[in-house]
Amino acid sequence: MKLQIPTPISGNRILGGALLLGTLLSSSAAYGTEKGEASPLSTGALKISYEEFTLPGNEKMGMTALGISHDFTKNFHAGVGSWMAVKGERGGFITLGIDGGLSLPLTERIGVDTGLFIGGGGGRGGYTLSGGGLMLRSHAALTYDLGSWGRLGAGVSHVDFPDGGTITSTQPFVSYTLPFYSFVEKSRNNTGNRTLKSDQYLQLSPKRHALAVMKRDLHVASTTLTDTGSPQGNLSLVGIEWRTYLDDNWFARLETEGAAGGNSAGYMQILAGGGYRVPLGANLYASSDLSLGGGGGGGIDSGGGLLFNASADMQYFLTRSLFADISAGYLKSNTGTFEAKTLAFKIGYQTGNRSRQKTDAADNHIFVPACMQIRAVSQTYFKAADNWRSHHADQNVDNLGVQIDYFLDRGWYLTGQGLAAYGGGAGAYMTGLVGTGARKTVAGNLFLNAEGLAGAAGGGGLAIGSGLVWQGNLGVGYDISPALSAMMSAGRMQAMNGAFKANVIGLSLGYNFKSYMSETD
Repeated sequence: MKLQIPTPISGNRILGGALLLGTLLSSSAAYGTEKGEASPLSTGALKISYEEFTLPGNEKMGMTALGISHDFTKNFHAGVGSWMAVKGERGGFITLGIDGGLSLPLTERIGVDTGLFIGGGGGRGGYTLSGGGLMLRSHAALTYDLGSWGRLGAGVSHVDFPDGGTITSTQPFVSYTLPFYSFVEKSRNNTGNRTLKSDQYLQLSPKRHALAVMKRDLHVASTTLTDTGSPQGNLSLVGIEWRTYLDDNWFARLETEGAAGGNSAGYMQILAGGGYRVPLGANLYASSDLSLGGGGGGGIDSGGGLLFNASADMQYFLTRSLFADISAGYLKSNTGTFEAKTLAFKIGYQTGNRSRQKTDAADNHIFVPACMQIRAVSQTYFKAADNWRSHHADQNVDNLGVQIDYFLDRGWYLTGQGLAAYGGGAGAYMTGLVGTGARKTVAGNLFLNAEGLAGAAGGGGLAIGSGLVWQGNLGVGYDISPALSAMMSAGRMQAMNGAFKANVIGLSLGYNFKSYMSETD
């Protein structure tokens, strides 16, 4: 079945670009090597950018980007990211996608960076502003290296929403990039520990990481209004939280959630910040954190979109790695009336130990493999109910996004995905799902795949109800190389309490790797 992808970018060109990127990822060697041997240390980066889009009527919309990338060669980097409205009148305008670029040094500290972002999304203007949702952004910048403090950048970008959107804008931007090291190899085989020498260990500075699935209830203040001026009701969110511990106490965090209860389907928020955790007993911890980010949609008056969040947590480890968490907090928009007290429940998994690193007799540090896969995903929704959309009901919905799989063994994995519409007049539609999957090799490099997911979705005129959805997929794939795989899938997606029903065809290109974690005591 041929997917209906809107011009000017066809599905074949998107997948062709992804395949070219995948070929680069598969063939690129780790740099920083000696005598042709690949270094176990790879460099990644966290990147934050700010610019202002010019909308029709000379309206300005301040946008912040948050992304993470991996350096596949000395000059080529690629990753995933999201753009969020934080200033103006379009809180809830959010896109997500994939980007890649080239960085070239001019002097010891000054360099040139160029790149391209391909994504989807929208909000607070619907398809009249973002059209089908496809976003293309190119940029060129000069950068200044601050050493271990990161890299500053300033340049010019051009943004276009070519599938019927009205946004075409060229503007200056500023950016900050913070590099980090990771221990990565291209493989799906999870056997065999690795040992790092002390100097490699100090360079890597391995961290503990925690991923949690969460449900957050928002009890809004009596002064909170919808964007039409009526009283705003309470709502529930579902999503995920990621923490990286910088030492025994301090951590950085990233949280993304969407509405899954109440009357605000389509609301979404992305928050980033940091916090401090202290032990209260053998398995009990208390923490507090502060975060900033962007959010809106679902009719909530979040103003320009900038959000502030403060919370306090109690965390209990059920096993050495599995934990449960309860959190109380306060969430407020910068310029809108949106304000809420929050209560969240989390269940999560922490990698890395909670105390010392295990070493061998030579004082080298031992690491165990964690097999993962990151996939560039294109999915098309096909009408399976007459009232599945409030507009453009006879058009398919094309979505682009990213899926991350964590393999528990060679056959089973945990998975999470984020997708945004880029075609079909559904600009502003986004979904975030989590679940589990199974993979079975049937012959040579050919494999079968099955997965079940649930989470939040909304926007774009899709009849999602409160926002809670489920999706099931069956797929067939092929391992192109140890690092690269392609898959085609068919499935079904439905709203739990809405009219939305769709048959789903998906194509994905996956990059397989082992990320080594410090061994637990």
